[in-house]
Amino acid sequence: MVEVAGEVVREQPLSVFVNGEKFLTLLCSPMGLESLVTGYLWMEKVIGDPAEIARLEISPVDGRAEVTLTHPVTLPTERILTSGCGGGITFRIDHRLFPRLHSRLRVRPTELAARMKDLFQAALHYQRSRGIHGAALADADRLLIVAEDVGRHNAVDKVKGEALRRGIATEDRLLLSTGRVSSEMLLKAARMGVPVIASRTSPTEMAVALAEQLGVTVCGYVRPDGLNVYAGDAVVLDAPVRAAGG
Repeated sequence: MVEVAGEVVREQPLSVFVNGEKFLTLLCSPMGLESLVTGYLWMEKVIGDPAEIARLEISPVDGRAEVTLTHPVTLPTERILTSGCGGGITFRIDHRLFPRLHSRLRVRPTELAARMKDLFQAALHYQRSRGIHGAALADADRLLIVAEDVGRHNAVDKVKGEALRRGIATEDRLLLSTGRVSSEMLLKAARMGVPVIASRTSPTEMAVALAEQLGVTVCGYVRPDGLNVYAGDAVVLDAPVRAAGG
């Protein structure tokens, strides 16, 4: 037996208060929390623009995020426990409220494979522990934003929050994930206006059905030698593409 040192992924509760009212408690990794809170509030339609946040303070002592908005708000109360790791909760992400995406974005399998490789290289915590998820917003030729979290849905919220904070549009971009594409992940992508979501693993059946309804292309098992396309037509063939389930 050989003793080795390794990194163990960190996880903490983060209680979010909006205008003094408790909204919810998230389980998350303790980095990029401002982006997480901003992205989550946008995803749940509590805010439509980061300029609506007058103050955002996060206490490292008690895991409390205090958000003061520029206006009163009625917080949603109907909670749905998601299938994601890290204790995911969603309120207002409802596919019936989303218009179908009509994007002209096209991407090649080699480009998706290259960007997935870039994500793995940029996801430093994933490299050290393998117990955390990475997500990235990308163009066909480069990564724009990278985020990591114990919850794959949190990582996507961090990507959107960072995009809002930096003024980077998410429409007509690629969303990459190291984790499974479940229904809430697909809906987050659609809410962001992202027409292509790609993962190193598989989507769920519900995610594929929603993707077909909302005009999102879903790719799984992205590898240098090919990928699976489960829904959508945004992938332009230049390398082997496996049929879903192949």
